[in-house]
This record gives sequence, C-alpha cells and structure tokens, in this order.
Amino acid sequence: MRCIVLLLAILFSSVSMQAQKAKQSEYKCLPCGNDCDKSVYEAEGKCTHCGMQLVLATTIVFKEVSPATICDYIKKNPEVILLDVRTKAEYDGKTDPNYGTLKGAINIPIQELPQRLAELEGYKAKEILVFCSHSHRSPQAAYVLTQNGFTKIVNMSGGMSVVENASCKN
Repeated sequence: MRCIVLLLAILFSSVSMQAQKAKQSEYKCLPCGNDCDKSVYEAEGKCTHCGMQLVLATTIVFKEVSPATICDYIKKNPEVILLDVRTKAEYDGKTDPNYGTLKGAINIPIQELPQRLAELEGYKAKEILVFCSHSHRSPQAAYVLTQNGFTKIVNMSGGMSVVENASCKN
C-alpha cells in the first residue's frame, strides 16, 4: 500500500512539475483589451492579431471587475484608489461621447503612466482600480503597474462606455 501511495505521489509531482514548466513558457499578448488577450503562444514575439509584444502569461496578475458592479464594488471597497488612464480631455468630459469618470478618480493617461509612476508610489500596497473608456488601455496600465511592484491591481473590464449606474460617476 505504501508503495502505491509513494508511486502516486511521485507521478503527481512529475505531472505537476511538467504543467508548471509548460505554464512558465506560455506567452500572451500584452493586455490590450481585445479577444487576443486570451490567445496563448509558445514563444516570445508579437501578437498575430494586434501586434502587441507577447509576455509571459505568469506576469499578467491583475484581477478584473465588471462595469455592471462597479458602483457596488467601490462602496464595498471605499479605500480603493481609482485611476482613470484616458486622456485629460476624456477625463474632463470634453470629448464626444462623454462617458464621465468615477468620483474621486486620479487621471494619469496611459501614455504618461511610465513617466508618472512616482506619483502613485504612496499607493503601492493599496488596491488600485484602473479604467478607461472601452478597456483597451486599462489592461495595459494594469500590466505596467504590476510590473512596477504594485500588488493589488484591478481592471474594470468594458470601461466607462458601458457603466450604466450613474451613482458613482461624475
């Protein structure tokens, strides 16, 4: 009986190590908010759909929250830092369409995020909810943040364009 248990343990350990090794060599599109984010590649390179750089799948470590539940999420997590990564004009409501923003959000456009990370340094251990208009820029911002030591990043999938509940919007 002990031999069978030992043999099963060795077999399970071997299979587990093989799965872990395979996972470490899986690549995904640098999150761009398109369906290609779900595609898995076996080597480095560029995404065949959007042209974004492929990154190790294990480095994409942020959570997601639905726009349908965003206001409830903010109420349940009042300490969450809200980061709008759209342009200043979008954030200020000066574009058409105007999707508004979330109350109390900080605006750092995705194009400026790498250069402005120091502004967020005090929030490194806090939960940061990242959003944009259609969830194409916010997954990239979430990735940049996690790659720079921010540990509690949440992306709002879908973006402000599909937020229906106005109670948490400006």
